[in-house]
Amino acid sequence: MLKYYIGIVVALFMAACSTLEVRTDYDDSYAFSKIKTYAVLHHQKEGENTLLNDRITDAINTVMQTKGYKKQSPHNPDVLVVYHYNAKDKVDIQTDYQMVGIRRYGFGGTMIATTSAYEYTEGMIIIDILDTQTDKIVFRSIGTLEVEHKKTPQERKAYVQKIITKVMESFPSHK
Repeated sequence: MLKYYIGIVVALFMAACSTLEVRTDYDDSYAFSKIKTYAVLHHQKEGENTLLNDRITDAINTVMQTKGYKKQSPHNPDVLVVYHYNAKDKVDIQTDYQMVGIRRYGFGGTMIATTSAYEYTEGMIIIDILDTQTDKIVFRSIGTLEVEHKKTPQERKAYVQKIITKVMESFPSHK
């Protein structure tokens, strides 16, 4: 029984450590059940990391096929899956104020301020599902997170797959 409770605490801790925030929007009048095929489309910008683009595309393909959709050439699918991403360096500055030397009844102490800076990279990925008949976005999911730097290509691939799976989690499965 103790192992069961320890497992729950560890799972909750791991979930609390996740920095991925997902926001989703969709056209509630769109008939998602009519979607059978898809294609992934990304217009690569100059200087973009092609390794990362391939990992994102592979992860999207895995999620879409797991949900029951069939991959098709970009010429005539039911929907296009289009993604964009960016990353920027950020600094979080925190100031902590503490009273030192408090005397009786709260008189006579000194206030000390301690400032610390935390540098991190914030990443954002936007995944749009566009209906090819209307050229309109019918589903959009945006994931924002503090980017974790992985050491090996295998770790990076698994990390990207985990993010894309979570970002596309609310996209309906094919019925």
